[in-house]
Amino acid sequence: MSVCLGTDPSPQLFASWAKKQGIFLHPDVAFLVPTKTMGAGVFARRQLPKETVIVSCPFSSSISPYAGPSTVEAPCVKALNDTQVKDNVLYVTLRFMAEVLRPSSPWVPWLKTCPRMLDHLFGNVIDDKAFCSATCTSLGTVSTRWTCLSQQLLEMNVSQRWGLAEEIMKRYPEHWPEDRATFPLFCECLALVLSRNFHRENVEGREGPYLLPGLDMVNHSFEANAILEIRGGGRKHSLTFCLVASKELRRGEQVLLSYGKIGAARFAVEFQFVTDSVVGEDMLRFSVDVIVDIVAAIMASGESTNDTESNVRMLRQRVERLQRLGFLFDEGLYISRLPRTSINRDLDAVGSSCSASTWGAEIAPATVKDVQRFFNVFHLMTVSTGEFDHLIHTINRDWQVKRTDALMTLASRVIAMRAEAAHLQLNLVQEQFSGEEHSSRRRLMETVLNSELQMLDTLQEYVKGMC
Repeated sequence: MSVCLGTDPSPQLFASWAKKQGIFLHPDVAFLVPTKTMGAGVFARRQLPKETVIVSCPFSSSISPYAGPSTVEAPCVKALNDTQVKDNVLYVTLRFMAEVLRPSSPWVPWLKTCPRMLDHLFGNVIDDKAFCSATCTSLGTVSTRWTCLSQQLLEMNVSQRWGLAEEIMKRYPEHWPEDRATFPLFCECLALVLSRNFHRENVEGREGPYLLPGLDMVNHSFEANAILEIRGGGRKHSLTFCLVASKELRRGEQVLLSYGKIGAARFAVEFQFVTDSVVGEDMLRFSVDVIVDIVAAIMASGESTNDTESNVRMLRQRVERLQRLGFLFDEGLYISRLPRTSINRDLDAVGSSCSASTWGAEIAPATVKDVQRFFNVFHLMTVSTGEFDHLIHTINRDWQVKRTDALMTLASRVIAMRAEAAHLQLNLVQEQFSGEEHSSRRRLMETVLNSELQMLDTLQEYVKGMC
């Protein structure tokens, strides 16, 4: 099957198309410039002052779940609106896919600039041993579903989304021909949507995702020199997405936008790259499901008669109460990367009995708070029913559990179980993705898993230093 994606990333053709769609490209900025390590990028042709609008895209020339009057005709929109798709990511993926499949689509000049994304991690993940395996250890049963990589990947719900997509596409074969609207193409379109979209987190009900031609060509850096601004949207001026220089740009400087400090696993799954700077800003995530699973596994290993279903129901009820109290986010809890070099230096200086105060100056207050939340949550998830009910009615979100030997033993066990799960997944990835055709995927996953293992090792040292 032939698709137009990435077939002609011509700056001239894209600029001509963009002008017709009302997309502004600054004349002193070069788009689709090849780079050595970042694909194509956007560069300043001359020095540009701060607050220069580099590129802007009107809402009418975007792809989003909120399609209205558009400068680019899109016949599939009516079909999608009629089916009342509630999953915004699925909506945009199907809209994008319809344009890829559409003969003579008016979006072709832009689609030709979108690179192929064949090394995505999607597929039949739910059946993949690397992401859904479990094994018994001396600590209890551990699962590869617990790793940051698995959490991020499984939450994409690829199989479920594909099932819904199939139902819609079968109803409207004129937009998604059965012989061409395949699962591999769906996965690639999903990967492109995830890697190129923008969100409006501060606008409830209109969060996105939005595909914004031109803005989507800017590469990532935590040391960004551009920011996204949303202008207009009132009666007089139409809504426009603008990429604006956040500082003066030098001639030849690449325009860079921060994709956010979202963790290496999310970068790998959504953007298919992980850099040293991304690893340096990585964080451990314990989703709600993972917290419940780990505590259930600990309970199961300590009970002669174990009612797993009853335990899980009880634990999920506790999670809901902790979320209402503000102890847990909807996404679970996060622990930012601890400073490895300072830990090793301090441990060497004072021995394994070093306390938290020994390196308090080295750790950001937000990270100390992350670790405390980790202690609080796992203590509250594992105490007896009577103690939980008592605590939940007497504490507030500022409460901190006392750091006892029992708490440190529990925390150390949880960290060790996560590390066992990450080691198991790393071995399975190296085994299952050993072929040359999987080399890009394998290296990406190895980087993410090794980062997680380093963070767990560092956190374990920190916890043991408190004992």
